[in-house]
Amino acid sequence: MHRKSILAITLAHVSVDIQTGSLAVLLPLLLSTFNLNYAAAAAIITANNIIIAVAQPLFGILGDHKSYKWMVPVGCLLTGAAMVSVLWQPYYGLVLAAVILSGIGSAMFHPEALSRIRAVSGAKATSGTSFFFSGGNVGFALGPIFATVLLERLGKAGGLLMLLPTLLAAVLLWTQWETIAQQGAKKAKTVAASAVRPWQAAAGLVAFLMLLITLRSTVVTGLQSFIPLYFHHTGDLNREAAAFLVTLLAICGAAGTLTGGLLADRYGRKLTMATTALLGLGFLYVFLHSSGIVQMAAIGLAGASLSAAWPIIVVMIQETMPGNVGLASGLSLGTAYGASGLGVGILGSFADAFGLPATMQLLTLLPTGIFLMTLFVPERRAKAVAATD
Repeated sequence: MHRKSILAITLAHVSVDIQTGSLAVLLPLLLSTFNLNYAAAAAIITANNIIIAVAQPLFGILGDHKSYKWMVPVGCLLTGAAMVSVLWQPYYGLVLAAVILSGIGSAMFHPEALSRIRAVSGAKATSGTSFFFSGGNVGFALGPIFATVLLERLGKAGGLLMLLPTLLAAVLLWTQWETIAQQGAKKAKTVAASAVRPWQAAAGLVAFLMLLITLRSTVVTGLQSFIPLYFHHTGDLNREAAAFLVTLLAICGAAGTLTGGLLADRYGRKLTMATTALLGLGFLYVFLHSSGIVQMAAIGLAGASLSAAWPIIVVMIQETMPGNVGLASGLSLGTAYGASGLGVGILGSFADAFGLPATMQLLTLLPTGIFLMTLFVPERRAKAVAATD
């Protein structure tokens, strides 16, 4: 298990998701700059997430046949540079183009980086993968507060400093590149057909799990996107305080990601997923009907609860597609981003029609659907998957 290489790739994951996570707090600025309605503002996130959803499985398929190791650093740099350029675009159409380009960089990075993580983790692929996913949560947590502080203190010029995590990640990847490349080269490029369980036979389970990802991602991304807009509308919190809530949601989500798999191994997948869905439902209700420290605690606990099932679902999809880990990773991650984009777009139209308070009420009720779906999750212990897979 090459810990330094795992750390380098995970920190690159942090930097990529810092850029994507910062987009939510840019919405109020873009909304006022271009005089947008809520649907048009939400469409900016939709464009970013949809391109990630579509491109990520395609890059995953490429990775199953041939490893393009250069996509890890190039995807990292492209995501950061394109996202920062959003602040200097003079037209709404160019803003959409920039976030789409950033989305392509993110889609390029994730499947190949996840494949590299498995390669450098040795026999502890599950631990390495969990660490990688938690890095993404940390990135989404830091993105909103990082961008808000820089823009509030330094104005638009502070946006250039958002590139610092990206450049640091590129340097760390370069220092570990020999190990990352060598270990990746040892991974088998193909698997004999007789050794691969045909995942098409379990396509129904894959579709069900992707639907579960869709609902979960809609709730989490909806909260990240509409908390700043909601409190900007009500005036109850300033921009920095609202950004802190989004950050707290993601930071605690990282903790939930790390612990979800451990809880599932000990208490079972179905019980863990159902319990955390109910807890998320309760904590979101408290969040919307409280203030101060209680409100902060509630959104943090809601983030941890809603994120606990994420690694469990991804592992289940990978188990169902053991000979197509790249495609499985691309599908699960791509579905999450695509669902986020479509969900936020629908929520934006809902907000235009019924208002932001009604939208937040809807978001607090959606975990009910997650709970009901988890009752049908098959309860089985993970099977060992060959290292070549």
